[in-house]
Amino acid sequence: MSGTLPQYRRSAHGTNYYRIDAPDRFEELQVIGARVVRHRVEARAYLERVRVMEMLDGGDGAYLPVSAAEYEAVALRALG
Repeated sequence: MSGTLPQYRRSAHGTNYYRIDAPDRFEELQVIGARVVRHRVEARAYLERVRVMEMLDGGDGAYLPVSAAEYEAVALRALG
């Protein structure tokens, strides 16, 4: 894990964007065609917290860093 929070990531396939706000909290933007769905996740279970750590560490290339501006551009299209 590096840097301060929030941190921004996207999935390697480009259909999911993440804003990691805390070690136990993140927001996910899921791109489905032309739609974007927003999910807010509180990582309470151990495996959810491990997922947040993997996102911050890059998950062996599964999660790529993006700028706040790129994340916000996608977030503007979100439905929820």
